[in-house]
Amino acid sequence: MLNSKNTSDTIKKKKWYAVFVSLIRQFLLSFSQKTGCFAIRFPSFNDLWAINAFRAIKPFQFDIVVSTGGPYSVHKIGLLLKKKYPTIKWIVDWRDLWTKNHIYMGLKIFHWYEDYLEKKIHKNADLITTVSEPLADILRTITKTRVEVIYNGFDNENYDKIMQLPRKTNQEFTIVYTGTIYRKYQDPSPLFEAIYNLNQSGVLTKNDLRILFAGWTSSDVSDLAVKYGIIDYYSFLGLLPRESALQLQYDADAVLFLEYGDPSVRGILSGKIFEYIYAAREILAVGIGPDTDVGEIISSTETGVSVGCDVTAIEKYLISRIIQKEKKIKSKNMEMINRYSRKIQALKMLEFINRCFNE
Repeated sequence: MLNSKNTSDTIKKKKWYAVFVSLIRQFLLSFSQKTGCFAIRFPSFNDLWAINAFRAIKPFQFDIVVSTGGPYSVHKIGLLLKKKYPTIKWIVDWRDLWTKNHIYMGLKIFHWYEDYLEKKIHKNADLITTVSEPLADILRTITKTRVEVIYNGFDNENYDKIMQLPRKTNQEFTIVYTGTIYRKYQDPSPLFEAIYNLNQSGVLTKNDLRILFAGWTSSDVSDLAVKYGIIDYYSFLGLLPRESALQLQYDADAVLFLEYGDPSVRGILSGKIFEYIYAAREILAVGIGPDTDVGEIISSTETGVSVGCDVTAIEKYLISRIIQKEKKIKSKNMEMINRYSRKIQALKMLEFINRCFNE
């Protein structure tokens, strides 16, 4: 016969253990999201993977090694290969900065080690590449190794099937945002405030405009929609398959691009902007002005407007598109857009590789 007291105590212990593990997991996740530790900043669990990856490939000697990150751990593999085979040509590709990252600051206690390792990586590299000229300029201040720019670009093959069909005709003017949102650096509040003002003045109604957000739970900004009194205009679609997200972008009347406009963090170029300039009807960029790197790309490709945080400018945009039914004035500059295709960027990388071998 089972002892009911012992059984009850065992169940309670299991429950407390499960609660404890859940709290620890939530704390570590929150800590990582704030600092970048355990992922793209030191210490990182990716270092354990890097050790195993190096063991798997160290018997093979390559002519060229390209390590692309973050996380920084991938460059540790490249460094170990360069040390083992000094004649290889090693290209260090930074899609995001490491020690100069403006979102993930890491922990000060480890900054000395990160600085040391980053300098070691750069010193041994034959070439460093990154995604924009401003980021390249930052890297040039901390290394003597040559730094070049390879944009993230777009892959037109992702849209081949989608773009064979005509775009959807929306009953309401539809603005779409897909992807992650970093609340500290990406804020749709100016757009929401503009919609609130136009709603209050009777210029707009919920039958005129839809705002659709899709992505992880952290991308749901319904709290802001409630705060600004525009929840009737807003819908959150959750996490969608990539093809569905691309279709949503393609069919939208405008895609929303959110970015941080602080001049101290110039050069942050999300890969999303290149997808947008290729496939979207029009881009509405909030948080950045026309004088920013993204703003200049949008302007040169004639693919949208950059309004910064100017609520009045956003109101004028919405009125022109929804009430006055104005279409985009200029057609896209496809010659400029095609410069950002991944095929062209790959050819640039090949050019840099050839140059490395000829030096």
